[in-house]
Amino acid sequence: MLNLLRARPTSGWVAVAPQADRVRAVHLVREPGHTPALRWACTESWAHPPLALRALRRTHWLAGKPTVVVMPHGQYQVLILDTPDVPREDWRDAIRWRLKDVVAFPVEDAGIDLLDMAPDSPPRRHAVLMAVAAPRSALALLTDAAADAGLRWQAIDVPETALRNVCLLCADAVRCEALLHVGSSCSTLVVTAGTELLAARDIDTSLERLCNPDPLLRRQHHERAGLELQRTLDTVERQFSQARLARLQVAPGPPLQGFIDYVRDILSVPVVGFELGAVLDLSAVPELVDAAQQAAYLPAIGAALR
Repeated sequence: MLNLLRARPTSGWVAVAPQADRVRAVHLVREPGHTPALRWACTESWAHPPLALRALRRTHWLAGKPTVVVMPHGQYQVLILDTPDVPREDWRDAIRWRLKDVVAFPVEDAGIDLLDMAPDSPPRRHAVLMAVAAPRSALALLTDAAADAGLRWQAIDVPETALRNVCLLCADAVRCEALLHVGSSCSTLVVTAGTELLAARDIDTSLERLCNPDPLLRRQHHERAGLELQRTLDTVERQFSQARLARLQVAPGPPLQGFIDYVRDILSVPVVGFELGAVLDLSAVPELVDAAQQAAYLPAIGAALR
């Protein structure tokens, strides 16, 4: 079963985020009155998941630490749906039945979690929620690998909600906040309102494309990604009357300065590079001073910010 709640044990969370052939893991601690602090960050090959998790357990003494795993892109589906017209305790069953003709895997034994989304003001005719659904086979790969390594996940997260947690670190008290995470193979835009997720969408671009050494190709990728961003943010503002964006932050910042300059000219909101060191204590992990490394670890960091 997916668990996207944000409980915070005093010892902090260890988050494990596999993507493609690598897995990245972090340990993050949140203490009252202090900036959230990363204790360590590391990466392993994900060619053999149980071996990778055994290595992490051995080198970082994971036994006994609350641990969350982030599902890789492509192994789950996120859908925005009207809330069912049934009592709250029956929503999951109602959504499971509704997903039968929507998802590409059997829903009878799928893992499903539901997240309330920030309400519109004035309210829509129908309130909406976010449904995250994953096939049992994908969940079993993660749980079986953990069991083989002598571990047990306390929670299973997805990049959208992990990035929401990052976005909330620097959220405006009044206006909404948007964060674009540009990854090595895919990119994700999240918009938050207050403490809730307002919107989440994959953007068809990558760090390699937006930093292409060929000026013509780089410009084409900037235009395509910029158009997707513009359309998505315009849609959010039309659908949610309270969606007054404070800014759009782009992670990683410095490598994407050219793209940031481009979208700043076409969007009606301020666009800035995301600075992880401004919201987290990175003193124990100097390797994350590198912006590209920060971007690679961002889903794991967000999941650890539970």
